[in-house]
Amino acid sequence: MIALSTAYNISKHNSAQSLVKEIKELGFSSVELNVEVPEIFIPEISRELKIVSVHNFCPKVDYVPPGKTIYSPYNISAADTDERKLAVELTKKTVDTASGVGAPAIVIHSGEVVMEFTGRMLAKIYNETKGKNGYEKHLSGFLLERQSKAKKFLDNVISSLDEILNYSLKKKVKLGIENRFWTNEIPSFEEMGIIFEKLKSGYIGLWYDIGHAVIAEKQGLVKNRIDYLEMFGSKLIGVHLHDVVDVYDHKAPGTGEVNFKKISQYLKPDTIIVNETHPSATKEELTKSIEYLKNCGIA
Repeated sequence: MIALSTAYNISKHNSAQSLVKEIKELGFSSVELNVEVPEIFIPEISRELKIVSVHNFCPKVDYVPPGKTIYSPYNISAADTDERKLAVELTKKTVDTASGVGAPAIVIHSGEVVMEFTGRMLAKIYNETKGKNGYEKHLSGFLLERQSKAKKFLDNVISSLDEILNYSLKKKVKLGIENRFWTNEIPSFEEMGIIFEKLKSGYIGLWYDIGHAVIAEKQGLVKNRIDYLEMFGSKLIGVHLHDVVDVYDHKAPGTGEVNFKKISQYLKPDTIIVNETHPSATKEELTKSIEYLKNCGIA
């Protein structure tokens, strides 16, 4: 069963009823609640649709600090103790949301390494050079800075996740650690392994985002977009499926370059599958993606 992330259409709706109606018309009977879903919507959505996963933080936070986005308003990696504590408490609230609607897992953004040479800067250089014209030198400089600054932020992530994991175990909700888009975000490929080594539990594992993995491959952060699945497939909890065109992801599956048949080989019977297409895709593209993914062995 493929669920649809509410990221596709949440911005268009002022009521849970109209949101649910459109999702059903698109051909989906299950959803992942994304970070934009207000608390008042959740009871109605859970009555009408199966909720398979919940994206941290959910319900939607009341306040996004200046310079932050709704996707990572507070970080469990933060050097600031108060921010980190708030991020942990909000994540526990997301666990409560998942438990309350019967969703088996949440998806977690694990924060970032604070750097002068940011992941956005590296992405801009890659987009301008297409990985040529001195890009490798910029990548090397970025990696050196990241390596020199990462430890304290990764330590904060592991400490935060340890507390969250102890809480989620009581609620029987799994923690899916997502591979991220910006290259200064945590975890890197190596850091994913460190997290799983430090926190040995069947209730924490990989949430594989194919679009992010493709961009990581293009930027030279991993050798292959499949590396995460090859290395951490035994820890796979769920996947975000969307397509990639050039350096732009969250396209409807079947409209870009991703080989979804290859991805299907790594999915297990209990893998949570979420179509995380964003609003830039047309309704026709999204509905066609259902049959397309079935033909790729994903259903």
